[in-house]
Amino acid sequence: MALYLIGLGLGSLDYTSLKAIREIMKCHIAYLDTYTGLISEELVDWLRKKLDGRLKLACRRDLEDNLEKIVEEARNIDVAILVPGDPLIATTHMSLLVEASRRRTPYKIVHGISIYSAAVSITGLHVYKFGKTTTLPLIGDPAETYMIIKENQERGLHTMILLDTADGGLTIPNALRRLLEAEDRLNQGILGEDTLAIGLSRVGLEDQYIKVGMVKELISVNYPPPPHALIFPGELHFMEVEALSKMYNISEEVVRRHKPARYEKERIRRYIVKTREVMENLKMMKPCKKVDKILEIASSYLEDAERFWSSGELFNALGAITYAEGLLDSLRMMSLIDFQWP
Repeated sequence: MALYLIGLGLGSLDYTSLKAIREIMKCHIAYLDTYTGLISEELVDWLRKKLDGRLKLACRRDLEDNLEKIVEEARNIDVAILVPGDPLIATTHMSLLVEASRRRTPYKIVHGISIYSAAVSITGLHVYKFGKTTTLPLIGDPAETYMIIKENQERGLHTMILLDTADGGLTIPNALRRLLEAEDRLNQGILGEDTLAIGLSRVGLEDQYIKVGMVKELISVNYPPPPHALIFPGELHFMEVEALSKMYNISEEVVRRHKPARYEKERIRRYIVKTREVMENLKMMKPCKKVDKILEIASSYLEDAERFWSSGELFNALGAITYAEGLLDSLRMMSLIDFQWP
């Protein structure tokens, strides 16, 4: 007897794996998660027919409030939790496994195709260039989502935003309007009507639709019903540029012009340039040996900052350039050198 967490893939019967079907059929009871993502009526009807009275539709409260009961049930019979996508990606179902482990209830996981992997692969973007993924809720303040876009763009990374599927789901146009409102309020210069974005609707289903373009273009599109998702690209590799332009009929020049807002990187670059200029000027002044030794240390920190900056390690770059500037300012305050910051 065991607890089975079974991924149903992208919500249609076609994307439900043979492994998932085999494990579903041998379970005594199956709880169908109806809130994590889309499940097609075709798949629900098929499950009802195959499982007869063993299928139970479960909302979030049904699963979360009865967690202990379900895990205890799995000690005596085979119990399945059927989840759209992958059962452990962008879900809360890890709590079931933790409880099963605590009670020493055996469990098995059957993985499914997730919107996370499908959206990445179908756009041609490189998976290792994605930063933190977030969900934009149907209601509430979008500031957290906005700041995650900012954080990822500072690092040159892509941002995937999963749009809430509750109560009919959040659409791409409404999500973009809310993010533009957040930009007006927070004023970080992260996105605007001319920002490049990717709108994804019903990925993996027959009426799948994907649009690549400016925010103002994506807002005006009439998409099929949710589930929807958004991607805000970070810095693009030339192969990503080619994939987006050729696969989604958008001008390559428009895609190439896209530059994520990387204000922190530019600010640190200015610090490095100014410090390098001061160091070059001090070399011509021929300071005493004691001062020269400290300048060598400052120069090492400067070189570290340049190396960190080039590799995208902005936190380390800022730390290194701060040390270099601190040493120079200390020498100036002791009247051992004289200079002005550019």
